[in-house]
Amino acid sequence: MKKVLLINWDCYPNLAYGGVYTWVKNLIDNMSDYEFIVVNELSNPNSNGKYVIASNVTKVIEVPIFGTFRYEEFCDRNEFLLSRIIRTTEKVIKEQFIPLYKEFLIAVLSERCEPKRIADLVIKLHDFLRIYDPKKCLEHTLTWEIFVDYLNKDPIYNRMMLKEVLTAFQVIQKHIHLLSIEIPKVDIIHSALAWIPALIAVYAKKESNCSLIVTEHGVAFRDMLLYYNGYIYDDASRIFWKVFSNNIVRTMYSIADVIAPVCHSNRIWEESLGADKDKIKVIYNGINTSKFRPIDIQREDKRPTIVCVSRIDILKDVACLIQAIKQVKMEIPEIQCLIYGGSIDLDYALKCLSMVKELQLEDSIKFMGLTKEPEKAFNSADVIAFSGISEGFPFTIIEAMACGKGIVASDVGGVGEALEGCGLLVRSRQPYDLAKGIVRLLKDKNLRRQYEVAAVKKVHDEFKLEKCVDRYRKEYEELTSAYVRQELKQEEAITK
Repeated sequence: MKKVLLINWDCYPNLAYGGVYTWVKNLIDNMSDYEFIVVNELSNPNSNGKYVIASNVTKVIEVPIFGTFRYEEFCDRNEFLLSRIIRTTEKVIKEQFIPLYKEFLIAVLSERCEPKRIADLVIKLHDFLRIYDPKKCLEHTLTWEIFVDYLNKDPIYNRMMLKEVLTAFQVIQKHIHLLSIEIPKVDIIHSALAWIPALIAVYAKKESNCSLIVTEHGVAFRDMLLYYNGYIYDDASRIFWKVFSNNIVRTMYSIADVIAPVCHSNRIWEESLGADKDKIKVIYNGINTSKFRPIDIQREDKRPTIVCVSRIDILKDVACLIQAIKQVKMEIPEIQCLIYGGSIDLDYALKCLSMVKELQLEDSIKFMGLTKEPEKAFNSADVIAFSGISEGFPFTIIEAMACGKGIVASDVGGVGEALEGCGLLVRSRQPYDLAKGIVRLLKDKNLRRQYEVAAVKKVHDEFKLEKCVDRYRKEYEELTSAYVRQELKQEEAITK
């Protein structure tokens, strides 16, 4: 069996929810003819340590980036830790690590640095950190001093607040540490994102001499900009992260053999960020239509019901949906909205709970928590509503379509590609527009039925799981075959 290195972040197998988890699990479960080694970077200390994996997953490399640690605590090394610590002397840190670290900083924080330069530095850092002790290097006082000195000399970055400087230092510190991880030899690498955790693919590709596929569900650069604008109020810090993100993303695009966005909306973003058009192949997500289908659900509560299946976070803009329900209730007083989903953003979740109370919607909006049976949640609705402000090609949309439900959704990312002709698209961050769409579908049963029938047909024609998996299998086969041919040519050349 050929081996696949699959890289993801806060996802499979530790966090068993969300669209990317569904995608990873579907891919692994339906490609049993491949052996998977999974890398999962974990930024959430509440991640599950116990999980079930498919039989073709032969290794899971869990990489927590919270707290202080050495990777030897949870990853096997080829030698004793003590040897690495003793080898990492003051002289080694000052004469070898610090110059390399400084060079990396200059590259990733320079406006539009050449991706090849960053990729080369990632490989050099890996080659160094696999021999020496990363913790000793990265927690050395010189590392902090070099970082602060670089920012102080920059006319923009020197205006960053100390809190933001410390956060930036820690993020970069943790992810350089990530480069010390040793990856087994594989036949192909598949990264579920083009963000910092994917830097592992840079050196893994070189060591295994294999191809790399990058699949972006949400465009990393776009999502990071939205996140920074929502949580960072320091303009200098926003510029810092914009430049950093741009350089990381462009590096991943440059080394990828195939870039496989999940929708054309992502493709447009990737091309605007410099991705080679010839590398891009859109592969839509697919779902199990045996599971997601129209089902007759007996409801005790006969009130008109809106269902939303979504994480409770800022990018899903659940606050907009809550405000929309307030408007809907003015026309349909007996309305109820059931929101299924969890949250790792406590502040935002509390904000949503407070908003429900402030708007006096306790009897109309219920937070149902995570569900293991989303097909039943969808089928219990009269109308499905989505209010996200950044999406790729969301599974929840096509799952709801497959269940034959009228849908109102914000027109972002690839949502329109799925829902066009099968539901109502509204502007994002506009609760009045969302409310009007919900009311229209609840009152116009003929239109709703028209959309329901069209949605089921479109899913069966375009978004079935089998079609999606076949596309990835074809890419795997073509890329691994290409590298086999390349190796044969090299062997022939050596023989001659």
